[in-house]
Amino acid sequence: MKAMSEYLSAAELAQLSIPSLPKTPKGISDKAKREYWPSRRRAQRGGGVEYQVAGLPETIQAAVRERQAAQLLAQSQPAMLPSVAKAKRPVAVRRMEQLGLPIDDYAMGLNDKQRDCAHARMALAAEVLRLHEVTGFGITDAVQFVVRQVESGQLSESLAYLVPVANARANNQRGISVRTLKGWVAAYRAATSPNERLAALAPRPTKKETPVVQIAWLADFMAHHCRPSAPKLAHSYQEFAKGWLVTQPAYELPSLDTVRRVWKKLPQIMQQRGRMTGAAYKSLLPYIRRDWQALRPNDVWIGDGHSFKAKVQHPIHGQPFKPEVTVIIDGCTRMVVGFSFSLAESCVAVADALRIGIKHNGVPLMYYSDNGGGQTGKTIDHEITGLTARLGIHHETGLPGNPQGRGIIERWWQDNLIRLAAQYETFTGSSMDRSTQNLLYRKMDSAFNAWRQGKELTPEQQRYKAKLPSWQQFMADVMQCIADYNNRPHSELPKNAEGVHYTPLQYRDLRMQQENLAPDLLAEAELDVLFRPQEVRKAARGQIELFGNVYFSTELAELHGEDVRVAYDYDDAEWVYVYKMDGSFVCKAKVDGNKRAAMPITVRDQLAEKRAKGRIKRAENTIRLAKEETRPAIEHQPDFGLLVGNGNYEPVPAKKPQIFMFESDRDEWERQQAK
Repeated sequence: MKAMSEYLSAAELAQLSIPSLPKTPKGISDKAKREYWPSRRRAQRGGGVEYQVAGLPETIQAAVRERQAAQLLAQSQPAMLPSVAKAKRPVAVRRMEQLGLPIDDYAMGLNDKQRDCAHARMALAAEVLRLHEVTGFGITDAVQFVVRQVESGQLSESLAYLVPVANARANNQRGISVRTLKGWVAAYRAATSPNERLAALAPRPTKKETPVVQIAWLADFMAHHCRPSAPKLAHSYQEFAKGWLVTQPAYELPSLDTVRRVWKKLPQIMQQRGRMTGAAYKSLLPYIRRDWQALRPNDVWIGDGHSFKAKVQHPIHGQPFKPEVTVIIDGCTRMVVGFSFSLAESCVAVADALRIGIKHNGVPLMYYSDNGGGQTGKTIDHEITGLTARLGIHHETGLPGNPQGRGIIERWWQDNLIRLAAQYETFTGSSMDRSTQNLLYRKMDSAFNAWRQGKELTPEQQRYKAKLPSWQQFMADVMQCIADYNNRPHSELPKNAEGVHYTPLQYRDLRMQQENLAPDLLAEAELDVLFRPQEVRKAARGQIELFGNVYFSTELAELHGEDVRVAYDYDDAEWVYVYKMDGSFVCKAKVDGNKRAAMPITVRDQLAEKRAKGRIKRAENTIRLAKEETRPAIEHQPDFGLLVGNGNYEPVPAKKPQIFMFESDRDEWERQQAK
């Protein structure tokens, strides 16, 4: 049956199983004769009579049409049909166009509930259009047919499930009215694109939310609440209420519950602005991921210093302390190319890490670090004598308080060095149990105080002293940690043919081969010269003064009164190398007379002495403050002399201490005093 038939035989009417008709063809024929139904002779084989559907009683006509439509729909493909007539644009779409609002942006802003409702309405509208196309019903008749199917429960299960979703009502038992479904069909046909159809059929919010910018009191409340001290909301509300009653007495004060409700709806970046600053607040903001794979090996090195999160034995005095580790990573390959150990952050440690990296891996184009004192001292950054300037390395520093800019090396500390420190019993990280940590430090301080005073250690003190790793063990563990990292697959690097991520060392070798690169290595003589720090000094009568020592050479006489560059060794103060300002070598000057020290003092010794003086000064200040706390200042000392004797007083002579030759004399004197 491809279309709605205008004439049906008694047998075909019986097959439709209409409740108001007899069940057999003979019964239907008899009823037709009694009621004089319009008919005609059948032209097909077998003859007989066909009855005109349009001439049947209205109730029977409607039942026949529904049965025929149901059969046709069951035989047709359940496809969503295009609209067959042009109609006006949907009202919602035309309104957005008039306001200049992009339809696509609105459709993208719908939530899941609105989308599900719009899709359900589309499916029901498509069912009406399919009925219109297949059966020849008009749009109104097709809508009425679908509504009757919904009400009688004869709608297919897949569409019946969508009815409560399309209604978008709390009562899932509600049906669909003819007017509502007809409106959905009209909007469906009028839309010209999927997003227009989605926007036209999506339900509008029944309750409009007040935009944050229109909440008059919010800015005043945030001025009290968004502070670095991060006060509690209830406390901030009390301060806000006091100010509101003074400045806005004519307006109603919002309740605490209202403030809480609005505050919870604000995004985190608004809630924490002012309560968090610097790197902590930036951790909430969007960021740009850098594509390090676009670089080549040795293009950019990233360096940073890290205070080791465990205490080890000091290499000089043997007491517990936390050393400084400097690590340099190649940005492209993630390989650790240089490292150094030091007692504290300094430019010496950075220069030493660069020296090791350049010695084994070549000279980089750029060195990227933070702007700390150890990374930006004149030894590193001076435009003439600085290490990076003499090696032709561009030194770039990150923004203050922005560790995310060096996320590669910041993450390296967490995954490697802090992980190593956690294996030590002297771990000082935030995850360490505080009770265990305090007990360990007390026992360890007791052991080292006794050891420093030359006392014999108890078995317990010996046990706790042995828990402190030696300097040699610490250096060996860190070097092994770096070696393990360079030979471990890295998740940020590409995968090899076996589907496993490359290790940093493998990926560096691969990229060097692919790019046909050779590391710019320096000869031993160049390393010896280039890694000597330089200072600018003025030559005077063949002499140069550097760090309290005077160096002399007759060849300096020709440069009297001129600035020269002086290269020195951290560990050898006997000689310095003198260069002209253009870099040409002049001479090798030896320490001579007019020295302030009896023996030449190396720069390393001077730095150690300066560091010790600073620590002593800080300790003295701590002791002085502690003593002052035990002697509080007396603001006013009352005089009670006027309360007795009308202000007259009698001086009492001070008692002189008695001196006795023998103990027996003192006992006799005390007995006499007792009488």
